[in-house]
Amino acid sequence: NFNKNSELEKIFSNSLFFLTTFSAASYFAIFFVALKRKINKEKGGINMSKKEKQVIGVLIGIAVIAIIVVLIASGKNKEDENIVNNETVENNTVEEEKYVEVLENGTKLNTSEKLKETKEIDGMEISNMQLTEEGNITKLLGTITNNSNTTKGNYEINIKLIDENGKELTTLVGYIGELEPGESTQLSTSTTFDYANTYDVEITKR
Repeated sequence: NFNKNSELEKIFSNSLFFLTTFSAASYFAIFFVALKRKINKEKGGINMSKKEKQVIGVLIGIAVIAIIVVLIASGKNKEDENIVNNETVENNTVEEEKYVEVLENGTKLNTSEKLKETKEIDGMEISNMQLTEEGNITKLLGTITNNSNTTKGNYEINIKLIDENGKELTTLVGYIGELEPGESTQLSTSTTFDYANTYDVEITKR
């Protein structure tokens, strides 16, 4: 669509240039014919010939047609530009909401399968992760399970939210309480602004 509209814009630009030039030339021709008539009149009162009248009529007609075509072309060009802009906005909106499902109450629910994958840190697993946004507050929930044979936890973690290109969106801070082997607890952390469209998370110790 972009290439097609760019080509149309080029054609319209060339047409406008040609028509504008031709229109200007027509007006100059009319001016010179009128000037000639004035000179002839001053010299001997000679009236404009039938041929000159026909030439002026034709030039005026062509000039009017040229102006109409220019106006139509300009309107068409503007319409195409609006279509391109609207398509761009729609495409951007679709891209921004790629990993988002809006629930009935307006809450945004992240749907990225990558984010839902179980993560590992220090012999523990973080599963069942759920990312939501409501009222410009993004909240992350998950289940932390100590699968090791020793006591783990009692420290803070960094939770980096990233998009599908690996770019960092923001970093949340969470806390893992002390967990005995086989014990589980809930991970809960939040931040301001809308990060519902997150693709994945990277979790590390602080």
